[in-house]
Amino acid sequence: MVDQTLAKYLNELRILTMLRTQGPASRADIARGLGVTPATITRLVNGLMARDLVNEARKLTKAKSASREPGRPAGQVSLNREGAFFLGVEIGVGMVRFAMIDLLSRVVESSEVVVARDISPAEAVTVISDYLETCKNQVRYKEKIQSVGVTVPGIVTSNGFVINLPILGWKSVDFLGELSRSVTLPCIVENDANAAAFGAVYTQPNLPSICTIFLKLGAGCGGAAIVNGRLLRGANGAAGEFGHIRLADNGSQCSCGQKGCLESWVNFGALARSYRGTDDLSEAEFANLSAEVAAAAAHGEAKAAATVNDFVHWLGLGIVSLVNLFNPSTMILGGEMGPLLEFSLQNIRDAVQKGIVSGLPVPDVRLSELGKFECAIGAATIAHHHAFDISRVEISENELQA
Repeated sequence: MVDQTLAKYLNELRILTMLRTQGPASRADIARGLGVTPATITRLVNGLMARDLVNEARKLTKAKSASREPGRPAGQVSLNREGAFFLGVEIGVGMVRFAMIDLLSRVVESSEVVVARDISPAEAVTVISDYLETCKNQVRYKEKIQSVGVTVPGIVTSNGFVINLPILGWKSVDFLGELSRSVTLPCIVENDANAAAFGAVYTQPNLPSICTIFLKLGAGCGGAAIVNGRLLRGANGAAGEFGHIRLADNGSQCSCGQKGCLESWVNFGALARSYRGTDDLSEAEFANLSAEVAAAAAHGEAKAAATVNDFVHWLGLGIVSLVNLFNPSTMILGGEMGPLLEFSLQNIRDAVQKGIVSGLPVPDVRLSELGKFECAIGAATIAHHHAFDISRVEISENELQA
């Protein structure tokens, strides 16, 4: 049996999670929903109100007043969306993106700054620290930013250690340690695809979340699995390298050094070789390539149509393997390949339906709704999750009675 202090903390998390995922509720509804006594809920809600984390609207119509339970405070309890904020940061090639979310996990602002293409860990920490300093001078955020989530496009362990980040030249970097020495707030470091995946699920609590698979497509192909609302991390926190599923024995060399990986068939380089005949493109050309191919295919251009067919073929094979392995309810596609994914979405769905093991339910294949800031938003939602979500805590119902 846990002590009353821990039980109180856990029940507060349960209330905050319920209000975030299900919306406003009366104190009586909260007590029923969580299986806790009304007296306990009254104490907990009053405490959360004192900390400015929830509000209670007491004004009711006559009809509602007549039907409310006697002895219960009137009105609906809801999250105070500006009671707490969480900063998400994406460190990429030549840029750092920021996204701030509120207690309802809604984006309140986002921005992007240009940095050196080979930004060092120390320089990245300085950029983040400087941004937080500007936030401290804003009344809205003063003493309300709870924590910081940071993503990088590389392999990251569960304790924030960057094993390998070749695109920036980082290897064996204790980035969480460096960050924590300069930033006083709690910090989390995560792989970018993991963050984008988690954000896509966390910001849409109505989506089925028993098992969701996410693929992030662009310069590379990252992935993640969300099982029962949690990232599937593996033994060392580095699970989800779905881009390195082997689909063939030949093809272009992948960033991992092998040939035939899913990533090497569906990334920007593959798209450029298929459509342009070369992957020697400028950064701006790569950034526009997905939209260019989609637009040309929509106008009936044969070369573009063939490129789309190749892309759908290889991506479909990769998704089929993932569906056969994980049996997900939802498959979310994100990343900078957005225009081409949107254009070919139905063809991808058809390929998945035809290719999976007979009898398996076909997952809902959909696009991420978070846009180009999906990694930064995802990092912020992971910070939110660590601070205010009960689903990260494992404890029995009996231990929650206080």
